[in-house]
Amino acid sequence: MRDEKEPFVEIHDPEINVDQIMAEIRERIRQRRQAIGTARQDFPTFGAAAYPGEPEGEDYDADLYHHLKRANRLYADLGVEPVLAPSPLTRVPVLGPLWAKVRREAHSLVLFYLSRLAQKQLAINRHLVSTLNRVAVQLQEQQRQIRALQAEIEALRRRHEPLG
Repeated sequence: MRDEKEPFVEIHDPEINVDQIMAEIRERIRQRRQAIGTARQDFPTFGAAAYPGEPEGEDYDADLYHHLKRANRLYADLGVEPVLAPSPLTRVPVLGPLWAKVRREAHSLVLFYLSRLAQKQLAINRHLVSTLNRVAVQLQEQQRQIRALQAEIEALRRRHEPLG
């Protein structure tokens, strides 16, 4: 399994600007969707707010959406797996197998209680990330409304300016 932090493909050609190419691809997709009348589809998430994605065709805070995307990917990754490191004491004749069994049982008991806490933390994480997703959607909508109102104010100013 590859690390999420590492790029899938690395390009070492200084003449190729991956960010520019991706921006062009996104713009062509946006234009194509607009041309054929395909609206962006948002599917219900049954209580959890899905990651809204970067606003298309608008300025946005790249840092906000980077961290929001990462939070959506990682919120459920709590890393509570049963990993028991090998012990040299388990190789001791007669007592080794007994010690291995005691270690496994103690480890299982700790994991039982840790898993209960992890499930509660996962529920909290799910609600927090969903809340952040909804806040991002509201922020996008408010930015659209602000731009529309600014344009309207500017149009009214131009209409009422004395000729001069």
